[in-house]
Amino acid sequence: MSPSIGAINIYPIKSCRGISVQSAMLTEAGLMFDREWMVVREDNGRFISQREKELLALVDVGLPPELLAAAPYGAISTHGSMTLSAPGMEPLQIPLARKPACETRKVTVWEWTGIGMDEGADAAAWFSRYLGIPSRLVRYLGSSGANVETAAAAAGLPQQQQQAGVVCGGGEDGSLECTRTTDPEFAVNYETRFTDGYPVLLANQAALADLNSKLVEPLPMNRFRPNIEVAGADPWAEDGWRVIAVTCFADGRTLPLTLVKPCSRCKVTTINQATAKIGDEPLETLGTISTGQLHSSQLAHWKIAALRVGQGARLERDAQVLDSRRLLRVECRLAHARYPLCG
Repeated sequence: MSPSIGAINIYPIKSCRGISVQSAMLTEAGLMFDREWMVVREDNGRFISQREKELLALVDVGLPPELLAAAPYGAISTHGSMTLSAPGMEPLQIPLARKPACETRKVTVWEWTGIGMDEGADAAAWFSRYLGIPSRLVRYLGSSGANVETAAAAAGLPQQQQQAGVVCGGGEDGSLECTRTTDPEFAVNYETRFTDGYPVLLANQAALADLNSKLVEPLPMNRFRPNIEVAGADPWAEDGWRVIAVTCFADGRTLPLTLVKPCSRCKVTTINQATAKIGDEPLETLGTISTGQLHSSQLAHWKIAALRVGQGARLERDAQVLDSRRLLRVECRLAHARYPLCG
């Protein structure tokens, strides 16, 4: 069996439930709609994740079926709403269309502080009640292909399939950036949204299968929250991966991803995503497995690309096949003995 994309997942709101899709548009800042929103503390704007509020695992996020089913390079529309639901809460609708004028808020995710678009009082009240602390829902405002609008323009879609960009700012946030970049120690001036560090997360399905063979109770892949799951590879083969070339263009061209950086361990892997209960696994068992070094991935920069489940992936060890001036950083998150990471 040749390696291929086994699954694609997007997580519209950081630390909330993901959505499995058959295809997705890959922009310069990650998969469209992925981690475009996050919940922050009302007092200081710092992000809230499952690390401190496990109940976020039970927040269901829905996008319009027609949006998820749309063929890449087809019609892109931001009409409709994102639907949120959670135990004990009434469903909440969040319009997908960006407001032409909006309130901005100072926000912080890990080391980055910038501005985000505040989604308003209803969303704030919903999350505040559910989490039990004053909260706000914010949206990423960066550029460089992060938005539906700029992604459509980059793809050269017809004018009727594009929407005008939105400018938000002013006030005390005016001096802050709305575009978040990756860690300059590993990649300078590459964009990511509200992820833990890089635009796209990868996982090896065979590595999880091998891990599960050592567990009393097997775990699903959602513990690791990847965007792209690689199928058909050997368990822990990712230790030697340097380049993953995904065939995602009609003319046979490939989209190369280069693995470059070790990932760190995360508490979220121990949270049952169906119950929000915390356990010891998989970290306890992962600590007994030694398979070498795990890397994050660096993604060759195309203005826009379409990914589909079933697309072939060629694995190489020579990272020198890529032009470093055209690379966009992404993160490779695998069900790995040493460095599972979560966002």
